[in-house]
Amino acid sequence: MTAVETSTAHRTVRVPFAGHRAGRWPMPHGQSNVFDWMPHEGTGAVFVVHADLPAGHTVDDVLAAVGALVSRHEGLRTVYEVGPGVERAQVVCRSGAVEVTLLELGPQARGRTWITDPPRPFDHGVDFPVRMAVATDAGVPVRAVFEFSHTAADLVGANIVLDELVGLVASPAGAAAAPPAWQPADQAEHERTPEARRRMTRTLDYWRRQLETMPPCLVSTPARRQGEPEHRLATLRSTPLAAALAEIARRARVTPASVLVATTATLLCWWTDTDRAMLEALYSNRALPRMQSFVGSIAQSALVPFAPAPSFHETLRQTHLNIFNAYQYAYFDATAVEELVQSIGSQRGCQRHRDLVINDMSTTRGGVFDGRAGAPVRGTEVESGLATQTTGPVQLVILRTRPTVVVGLTHDVRHVTTDEAAELLWSMERILLTAAEGDIDYDRFGDLVGLDRVERGDTWVEIDSAWIDLALSEQVLREATGDPTARVVLRDGPVGTRSLVGYAAPADPRVDPRDVHRAIMATLGGRHGATAPDSYVLCAHPPRRPEDPAAWQAQPFRAAGTGR
Repeated sequence: MTAVETSTAHRTVRVPFAGHRAGRWPMPHGQSNVFDWMPHEGTGAVFVVHADLPAGHTVDDVLAAVGALVSRHEGLRTVYEVGPGVERAQVVCRSGAVEVTLLELGPQARGRTWITDPPRPFDHGVDFPVRMAVATDAGVPVRAVFEFSHTAADLVGANIVLDELVGLVASPAGAAAAPPAWQPADQAEHERTPEARRRMTRTLDYWRRQLETMPPCLVSTPARRQGEPEHRLATLRSTPLAAALAEIARRARVTPASVLVATTATLLCWWTDTDRAMLEALYSNRALPRMQSFVGSIAQSALVPFAPAPSFHETLRQTHLNIFNAYQYAYFDATAVEELVQSIGSQRGCQRHRDLVINDMSTTRGGVFDGRAGAPVRGTEVESGLATQTTGPVQLVILRTRPTVVVGLTHDVRHVTTDEAAELLWSMERILLTAAEGDIDYDRFGDLVGLDRVERGDTWVEIDSAWIDLALSEQVLREATGDPTARVVLRDGPVGTRSLVGYAAPADPRVDPRDVHRAIMATLGGRHGATAPDSYVLCAHPPRRPEDPAAWQAQPFRAAGTGR
């Protein structure tokens, strides 16, 4: 609500509900994962959706439908036990009341898309994780607006709620139907069965293989600017691109979203001169058994290996297969995966960077988040430098693929400037319009991209498909050891392999390679291009000419090892 909406324009009513059971259960993996990332999202942990209500019904009809809806879905009448030292749990209430705000807005009711702007965070220990409002025009209900906590539902789950509400308003007899057989409490119990644990073992094995073999960083480029992260949004809207996208998808036998994902990844690989990359695609997990009508948060990340093929159509087909294969391993215990990420990151000397995250909402009413409501445009429009709440080096959000393509590219301006983000989107358009006429050789990509390839200085080297900045890595080593003369030296190995050796005389003579390695891993943070040495040589004193690697190699050492 806004300041200009007087108290006579809205009122709050309490709607009773009565479900089939109550109790306390552990949290399923999806919900627990939400509580892991929620503190970093601010108001992004709450999302707002709406549905137009069928004509010919009263406010009382809508309120009765709300009561039936909350009675059916346990996740809408749940509070959560979370906090330091607390075993996470969901507590389902059998009966009670939910509040619904009635907003009399006149003709403006049909365009209402929010309850409060911005939405207020939920107190999950007290509040049910959903708020509801009904917008009326002269007392006639025309639109329902929901604020969801991501703990209660992902976007697919929210759409299930919206569809059921509309159905219950149109046909109140539906309230007598049995509630869904699979609720968050059932999912939590299932995750503790031997079958679910075997699946989790297979999932962790998949993640381990990808984390051990794929380059940890895609946007490993010289920083455009120093300082704290600053995120901006670039958007593309195109009506002609929708036809090209449909034609490419038909010819390659992939989905339109897969085309956009592969195009973006190929663009970034070409621009950054990177052979292989890891993509993180958010996945609904609705293909899992019993999840079609599930109202809860089960969307998680699929880790997708990516490599451009010699031809664009081949890249599309392989990316499509890789995405759908990764979907098999996209539901997991986030704590176990994070422990795996940290362990393998320490072994490799560089933590995984979530450099390209994909959020495809084109088939799940993602258009509700389009501020222009998907209004068609004559040609193609690109805007950049827009404000955003999303964080991460690069994130592609697909809101619509027809009749107008609407995508957003969120980026950290330290790595991708606003002008570069805009040009990446224009390049995407040129590539897709060209690909609709025929295949494109990867070697020809430069003819269609309006950016030059990233230039790296002499301090950059490529090791196992990963670009590494020796100067920045050396700076990290110096910070960790307190030795301003420490050096990182590139060493050639057998069969063309290369590795890094860190030489230092630590300020604290008690530290050993393991201490140094731990200190480096703690300070790498989001530094793109920085990595820990593969091994360490620690000396009591630096050589007289510390700038000379040979001088370090001739210096007596007191400890050496990988530090792992």
